[in-house]
Amino acid sequence: MFFFLYGEDSYSSNEKLKQIKEKFIRDIDVSGYNVVVLDEKITIEKLSKELCQSGFLSSKKLVVIKNLLASKITKDLASFLIDFFDKNSSKDANQDEDNIVVFYESRLPHSSKNALTGENLKVFKKLDDFKYKQEFKKMTDAKIVVWIKSKFKELGTDISDKYASELLGRSGSDLYLLDTEIQKIVNYSKGKVVDEKLIKELILSGIDDNIFIISEKIAKKDNKGALRLIKNQIDSGENAQYLLTMFIRQFRILLQVKSAVEEEKISINNLPKYLSIHPFVVKKSLDSARLYSLIELKDIYKKLLKLDLASKSSKLDIYTLISMFLLNMK
Repeated sequence: MFFFLYGEDSYSSNEKLKQIKEKFIRDIDVSGYNVVVLDEKITIEKLSKELCQSGFLSSKKLVVIKNLLASKITKDLASFLIDFFDKNSSKDANQDEDNIVVFYESRLPHSSKNALTGENLKVFKKLDDFKYKQEFKKMTDAKIVVWIKSKFKELGTDISDKYASELLGRSGSDLYLLDTEIQKIVNYSKGKVVDEKLIKELILSGIDDNIFIISEKIAKKDNKGALRLIKNQIDSGENAQYLLTMFIRQFRILLQVKSAVEEEKISINNLPKYLSIHPFVVKKSLDSARLYSLIELKDIYKKLLKLDLASKSSKLDIYTLISMFLLNMK
């Protein structure tokens, strides 16, 4: 049985992947021994071992293959995969011996802007033919408001449309960040109805002051100083994934602000409405954006997206990845 999960909304696709894993462990393999994740240096040998063998003390295995399309696929590997798909695609999904195989891409692997070619395109076309495939498109603001309300409901707290929109405006559309902020608010509110006062107290317009200071140190080429600040934040108990999410969002906003002013000639007064970003965030970001050229921001943001992808697949911890990123910057 094959699944193909992919799309720009990596938060939702990752949640779907978690559901598949949890159902497999609950219904088939309580021990969890037969859940296998392949996410680095995927070879024919590794795939053959995991795909073609049955589970340990179980009739099935769950094999998750992450970001296969993010690296160049060789002709031999493509041939192996296509042959495997062709031989197994006609099997009855309910056969006891049939392993469950999930191909997971934490981004949109093929588009007009980033088109796949060669062997990667051949494999993608096969994946795209799967019966069980799901693309997770980036949510609109309206859908995110609905999602925010449902997350609060799951955690036993209510929030109105108005304040859900206020939270979105202050935190931005990154679902990983929003999830963290929602949990923070719920823990603090202790079951009370969430209002604007509570949001303002807990959410500093989506950007922590330290993130601004870190971005300014990077602009001044003080990368070691920026790294010290990040280390201090982690040592004080801040979640590393949360810091990385905030870090990426900071540079995305800096790039949006800089691009809107210099390339699209949007007036500063119209930036909040044009970018759908809270005025406070725009004001603080303008000062930081002036420290960078547009080319520098585009380059940093591109590298940060690669860092984000690596953080979801690499065995290295997030702090090590951030350290490598900062210390390799010129």
